[in-house]
Amino acid sequence: MIADPTAPPRASMNDDRSPLLTLISCVSCDRTMRLETSYPDSRGKDILQYRCGACGRIERVRLVRRTWPARD
Repeated sequence: MIADPTAPPRASMNDDRSPLLTLISCVSCDRTMRLETSYPDSRGKDILQYRCGACGRIERVRLVRRTWPARD
């Protein structure tokens, strides 16, 4: 499911439709950025690229997945 870029901004950025789509707000215009691409980096971690539909700003974020410590 992809967020509607023409929808008016909402007061709450938390919705349960897709958590990856609402992780980032644009620092320039304070609109929710849309997930554009996802690809692995050289260390195997995912790089998420977001784009603001209003101003075109691009942000890249490295996704860090936490693991539980191993029990002895």
